[in-house]
Amino acid sequence: MTTHDEEQQKWEYIGHRLMQSSDLQVLCGVTRTSPGAEKPFVSSLPDHELEGMVIFVLERMREVDKLAQAAAQQNPPEVPYEYRDRRQEYLRLQIPKSERYRSSELYNAEFINDLDEGFDTLQGVYVTLKRALSYLYEEMQYSHGSIPSSFMQALRQTFPEYAEVIAQQEADRKNEGATVGHPSFIKLNLTPERLADLVGCLEVFFDPSDRPVLKDLLQGHPVDNKLVFNGNQNCLVEVFRRLSYNGFLHESWTFLRDWLCRHFSYRGKEGVADLSMNSVWDILSKAKGEPTNKSRICTFEWLPYKTQSSLRRTS
Repeated sequence: MTTHDEEQQKWEYIGHRLMQSSDLQVLCGVTRTSPGAEKPFVSSLPDHELEGMVIFVLERMREVDKLAQAAAQQNPPEVPYEYRDRRQEYLRLQIPKSERYRSSELYNAEFINDLDEGFDTLQGVYVTLKRALSYLYEEMQYSHGSIPSSFMQALRQTFPEYAEVIAQQEADRKNEGATVGHPSFIKLNLTPERLADLVGCLEVFFDPSDRPVLKDLLQGHPVDNKLVFNGNQNCLVEVFRRLSYNGFLHESWTFLRDWLCRHFSYRGKEGVADLSMNSVWDILSKAKGEPTNKSRICTFEWLPYKTQSSLRRTS
């Protein structure tokens, strides 16, 4: 009969291997279907371990949030304006990562580095746990075609405070399995003249056959084609980040990330590749990996570039 500590160690070990294997594949741009690629560690887990690991991850998320809340009760912080809708995130950012959380890949995934905001705090732990949850859901979807509804219902009942996280993860997996052309559009609040500026700038980075479809997409029409951007993905993504903080686009970062990844790929040195969801998120939400001034495109007077620090000051 295993003790509680032994059970904890088992799940910590599984989580460490899960993140180490899966993140390495992401960083190398490899999937399980790539020629010569090894299957990720997560694919070796039986169903009861997949479900057990999901529960373990959610328990750890609850754990870090309790730590952040307890610290806030002892010394209530003044939450800055820019975190008015993300108070819990701000509380996590105030608590340094303990030695326990430094010891495993489960809490220190490769996609978070020491230059990222929150890397060395409980927020970094929380973000990495969400990443682990994504890998586990993805494997359930891959193995069974869908995530068992009874299991999802049990999760929502056991972890009601994370109902939104649970639902978002489930929705992401469903979207990935949906047919191309899933109805989704953004609304650009541009005058006809400014829309013409934007289309004229962007279309030179697309093949002539894609340009009419690009215009339809930017006008808010759903399209079936996935368009190939002939340039670095960060140049394309940064344009939409600028449109957002200049007030011409009001979709959330999550929605905008999903919309970009659904409708665009890019032509890199190795050929055409899908946009990286993690890279797109980093550019949109943290300005990490933005193009240099020299590489930035669509630099209109009405669409000025603003640094992350200046945006924080004016929030």
